Amino acid sequence: MRDRPLSEAEIAALRYWPRYARTGPTPVDGDVLVPLLGELLEELPWWDRAWRVTSAGHADPVDMTRIDVVPDPVEVAVPGTVGRDGADELPLSARIRIHGDRLVRFEVKVGDLVIAPGREPAGTPERHRFGVVLTALMTSHGISRREMARRCGLAASTIAAAMGGRRPHERVITSVAPEVGMTVEDMTALAD
Repeated sequence: MRDRPLSEAEIAALRYWPRYARTGPTPVDGDVLVPLLGELLEELPWWDRAWRVTSAGHADPVDMTRIDVVPDPVEVAVPGTVGRDGADELPLSARIRIHGDRLVRFEVKVGDLVIAPGREPAGTPERHRFGVVLTALMTSHGISRREMARRCGLAASTIAAAMGGRRPHERVITSVAPEVGMTVEDMTALAD
């Protein structure tokens, strides 16, 4: 799913943002987004193929700071629906990042379920999001695992566990938060 080529019609539909059009750009065929989303979902090995994408709306840029410049890469949100057997229907909200003519990230929310690409290799359990964010914050602040343990008065194995797949204890949260420039409240919300 990562680094997937996109057709010209798919790129045009993902870059057509009527909300941000100042001069009224020529409308594009947004119908190409339905099969695109369907193909992306079907690439997931556990996706129930009885569910089909039934509609897709216009793409909308997720972070648009200037309306006169089209960013590249860009991440867009695409609303839609999925249905099964003509009876059930759930809302769908896809986030797609494109870079040039390539799809580089796909995340979707179907009903209340968020489906995102894994960060770990196949067969390896996904780490708790706290560990992913803590690792990134420590890296950006230039703090090693050993240094974090020293600063917090905790064992290096405790920091390793927090960086790994376990939900951290409150003492770990309150100790590491100020070291990475976060509030205890924000770190607690991340852990929950």
